[in-house]
Amino acid sequence: MEGVSRGTALKGAEIFLTNARPGSLLFDFDLSVISKKVGVTLNRENFYDFASTVLSRAVGREYKPTTPYVTKLDAESDIIDITVEGIDTSLKDAHRAIGKTIDGMSIERARSSLIYFDPETKEYVEASIQSDDWEMMEGHVTRFNAITGNGRAYMNRFERTVPFKLADGFPTMKRGLITWSLHGSNIHTAKNLRFDSKTISSSGGAVKRLIVQDCNQVGDDG
Repeated sequence: MEGVSRGTALKGAEIFLTNARPGSLLFDFDLSVISKKVGVTLNRENFYDFASTVLSRAVGREYKPTTPYVTKLDAESDIIDITVEGIDTSLKDAHRAIGKTIDGMSIERARSSLIYFDPETKEYVEASIQSDDWEMMEGHVTRFNAITGNGRAYMNRFERTVPFKLADGFPTMKRGLITWSLHGSNIHTAKNLRFDSKTISSSGGAVKRLIVQDCNQVGDDG
């Protein structure tokens, strides 16, 4: 029987990663995008750039989109972050043999490699550990989807941009601060917030994303 891991958290897309083919370590990767396209056709180069972006971020590797389509998608939509979260279980399954019967594996397109999985990426995907306590940390919003509550923020502590999701109890009146910070980021004016958040981290301590329950402008404790 063939098992299929499906990214059930996705909205506007479906992604599947099957078990390895019999007698090999080849996995079939299937992505069905049903959202409205952003500007251009989702051609082969765009697909591979999208796949590289998603897979790299899902295993903690740095990668910047190389095509205008995916660059714009990353800047204006949260579909990449949602997809990263949606394939988490599938990637854990794909990494099981690493360190046991194999040293690593690559995902390839014709004549080139998209990404290589190894013990370092295995450590990253094996666990998603939520911190016990809420803590304050400063940063500014660089992208936000008001419908899903997903966004990205540059966090001063980590010196990088981190995906975040608003907690269910996030105060409705504070959503205006999120968009205020985003606007400030876009026009290079006041933008800093103090986020009351929990981290979701790998077993090695690398922060994957944040859950935000509240925020205030820096210097405002109200």
